[in-house]
Amino acid sequence: MTGHFSVDDDGYTENFDGVQTVLNTLRRKGVKAAFFPTAITLAQPRYEASVRRIIDDGHYLSAHSYAHLLLCDTAGRTLVTRDSVVADLRLQEKHLERFGLTKEQYRWMIPPYETCNRETAGFYFDEGYSLLSPTDGIFTGQDWTRPGTKGYWSARRIIDQLWDYESKHSLDGVILLIHAMDYPWRKPEDRPYNYLGEIIDTLRSKGYVFDDALVPW
Repeated sequence: MTGHFSVDDDGYTENFDGVQTVLNTLRRKGVKAAFFPTAITLAQPRYEASVRRIIDDGHYLSAHSYAHLLLCDTAGRTLVTRDSVVADLRLQEKHLERFGLTKEQYRWMIPPYETCNRETAGFYFDEGYSLLSPTDGIFTGQDWTRPGTKGYWSARRIIDQLWDYESKHSLDGVILLIHAMDYPWRKPEDRPYNYLGEIIDTLRSKGYVFDDALVPW
């Protein structure tokens, strides 16, 4: 699960408002997950209790950068300096450690926008981080797209595509990205995180097992 908080509009466009629903589902289903909100999200008092619950419920907590830097463009050209990434990481670490976590506990992270190139990945590796990336070919991360636009993926289309992928490739060991965010252009029934329980139940019916030992990796 990732999330980001848009400070310029007090979280109207981007937020972490789906996190309690997600946590309730995970507790009810007895499943552990990994959460990677940006650290600017961790800094918001409105999420203090939710973040502590992530830790108390035994989920993995790291971050997604502090300010959601765009590391490179679509052509792979680096857009940031090493110093800017390191400064962003220091802010990330400050807010993670405020919740009692150590570097060893949060060293696995997802880069901002789930995108980096070899050079920017090196910036993170040099600072002691290991990077995760969602599995290619699965479109659960398209839950931010807007109805009425060319690139829109509805919640139902996202879930149908997930099962189509599973039938062809299996979901064993994949990394699924879902945003625990209430994008204002999506109604509750069009937010994939609200179908997390259905996804978990279907996976179990197909024989999949959720192994707590894999979180953290």
